[in-house]
Order: sequence, then C-alpha cells, then structure tokens
Amino acid sequence: MAEYHLLTIWRINAPLTEVYNAIHDSTRWPEWWPGAEKVEPIASTEGDGVNGICRFSWRGRLPYLIVFDIHATRIKKLVAIEGRATGDLEGVGHWRFSRRGSISIVRFEWHVRSTKWWMNLLAPLARSIFISNHVRLMTQGGEGLAALLRSPLVSQKSIDLMAQDQPPAPDHLRRHQGGRIDPAMVLMAGLFAGTVATLVQLALWWLTDVPLLPTLVRDAHLTAAIAMGPGILASPLATQWEVLMVATLIHFGLSVFYAIVPALIAGRLGALPALVVGSAYGLAIYALNLHGFTAVFPWFAVSRDWPTLAAHAVFGLALFGWCLLSGRRPPPTEISRRQ
Repeated sequence: MAEYHLLTIWRINAPLTEVYNAIHDSTRWPEWWPGAEKVEPIASTEGDGVNGICRFSWRGRLPYLIVFDIHATRIKKLVAIEGRATGDLEGVGHWRFSRRGSISIVRFEWHVRSTKWWMNLLAPLARSIFISNHVRLMTQGGEGLAALLRSPLVSQKSIDLMAQDQPPAPDHLRRHQGGRIDPAMVLMAGLFAGTVATLVQLALWWLTDVPLLPTLVRDAHLTAAIAMGPGILASPLATQWEVLMVATLIHFGLSVFYAIVPALIAGRLGALPALVVGSAYGLAIYALNLHGFTAVFPWFAVSRDWPTLAAHAVFGLALFGWCLLSGRRPPPTEISRRQ
C-alpha cells in the first residue's frame, strides 16, 4: 500500500478556544471546509468524545471520492485531538494546538496508507498528484477556518515529511538532475497527449467524412485485441463497453510509457527544438505502432492512414510541450502561503 506522511501548519490571528472548537466540531466542517462533502457520526460517547467515530467523505480537485472513518483515540481540550483512520485510508491523524501571542497555531499530521487498489497502482507515478490534492484540501481548510472566524490567516504551510526524510543525492547524481524522471510529469504528459491525439484524430475523421462511431469502435477492438485476443475482432459489437474500457487502458498506458523519453530530455531543449523533436518522436511512434507492431499484431495494418499519422505527430508535440512546460516548474515538497 502507498504510504503518505504529511504535515500542515496553520497560523491564525484568532482566539485559540474558537479555533479549537471549530476543528473539534467536525460534523460542521462541510459548512466551512470546501472538499469536506459529508461528516456523519457513526458512534458517539459521553464526555470528551474519546472513542467516538465519524465517517468523512472528501473530494478534492481530482474526480474521486475518499471515504474513511476516524476513531477518536485522544482528546485534550485546547491541546490535542488524535484519531485512527480506517477505510479508503488507514493510519493516524494528529491535531496539535498552541498559541504564540495573538496567533493560534494548528498543526495537523496525517500518516496514512491508501487501500484503494487503483491509487496504489498509480502511486509510483501519481504520488505527487495525490499529495497536491491533499495540500489543496488543507489550503481550503485554512482559508475556510479563517473566514468562519473572521480572522486573518497569517500563514499556512504543508510539508511532505517522507520527502524530507530522503537522503540527499550523491554529488555525481546531483550533477545530472536534469535527466531524472518526475513520475507526475510522465503520468500527466501521457494522459494529456493521449487525450489531445484522440481528439485530433476524431476531428480529422470528421473533416474527411470518415464515419466516427464505426471507426472508433473498430480501432477500439483493434487495440483491445492486444490483451483480449484477436477473437474479439470477429464480433465488433460484442461486449462493446468492456472492449472500450480495455482499449482505453491500453491507449493511455502506452501514452504514459511513451512520455518517459520526453520527460528525460525535453527540459534540455529550447522551445523550437522541442517542437521539432516532438513531431519526429510522434512520427517514430507511428512507425513503431503501425508498422513494427503489425509483425506481432497484423490487424493494425488497417489503421495506416494520414489522419492517424497526423494524430501521432500531434501526440509527440503534446508530450514534449507538456514536459517542457512542466520541467520549468519543479514540484516542491513544501508549499507555503502568506497573507
């Protein structure tokens, strides 16, 4: 399971009692915390709330919902709230409260593992994306709390503690940092370029009066046959949704794989050379897909046409363009915001 250890610090110019009470009353978070879609009490106790259980449903910028239960294990008024998470995320969360002058300081430490199979599958490439989604949610929380209390949010900061624990790279590797792969860049470049190339190909089919739906279904079967076997080609209407799903996974899986080379070299090129190399790279992929692959998967020969060739050239351009732009903004492990 993919593991995450994150720390967020809010500094708010508000009375500590008000800050603590707002965070302690988690059932009202959806009223002021964007992303907290629902908080439902599952089990409650008398007194300070220890052993109480609430179910949290969160949705950030990314189109997925995370649901987990928090079992309160320790509550000390104005000092600490701790809980154990189970569900889509498993682990522990710690709230710490303190005060310095007129500033209330809130520290939230979140040490969890994902139990969602698709998140664990994508974690090697998408870890930084998932962390950015968490950071965005915590940013919204700090801003929402400040708005609720009508008090200035002095600063907020989110830190990936696991990244900080990594030892520094040796000197001989640090000198070649430009050749390191950013997994998030590879994933996003592949998804972006794969989507753009598909839209371009659909547009070219439409402009040349190629029947869109039959041709799209045909190509989906050609692609899905890589995994499902050539038998599905004889029944172009059979199990259509399953075929489309498999074809989509193969299409974007290959797109992400082809993004590795641009992620390695795009940052070393200027804008114009990157576009030229990107176009050539797309044409080379066309040669590999539509001529090299046909030695093993001969049914792909039917897709050799100029719209597919043009779509591959655009695919290469999109890969290099995304990597070139992303490479100029290296992902930080700490995000600070001051108001």
